[in-house]
Amino acid sequence: MKIVVLNGSPKGPTSVTMQYVGYMAKRHPEHELKVLHVAQQVHGLAKDPGRLEAIADEIRGADGVLWAFPLYILLVSSQYKRFIELIGESGAAGAFAGRYAAALSTSINFYDNAAHAYIRGISEDLGMKYLGFYSANMHDLMRKPEQERLELFAQSIFQGIANGES
Repeated sequence: MKIVVLNGSPKGPTSVTMQYVGYMAKRHPEHELKVLHVAQQVHGLAKDPGRLEAIADEIRGADGVLWAFPLYILLVSSQYKRFIELIGESGAAGAFAGRYAAALSTSINFYDNAAHAYIRGISEDLGMKYLGFYSANMHDLMRKPEQERLELFAQSIFQGIANGES
């Protein structure tokens, strides 16, 4: 199955958040996790509608979307918020409808629930089937119990999509 990962970190591929996504990809090579660094590239996406349409095409060809992002003081980065605005402004919202969605965040675990409620609301507004979230402390991936918790999250996403849950 194909999952499009919308990376909300302005740091792009070097972010802590992408380390978690990389861990999931290594543990589940049978699934394709296609990472798009939308927050890092948001200025270019805003200037070139063709690039945003290419992202919409990736979403259309996917089984699900993983909203992956670091949290900065209660919410996602401004670049990620701008990307979400561009979805609606460009008419790309239809590409998300009917797709499965889940969220993965990294932070210091301070009011993560606000950001997850926001992403869940965005997913529902886009007509997506929301499967849940994983909220990690910045250094959790270094600990075995958290690796196991991340693994359970990954399995729940893949099984939820495979079983047609919503």
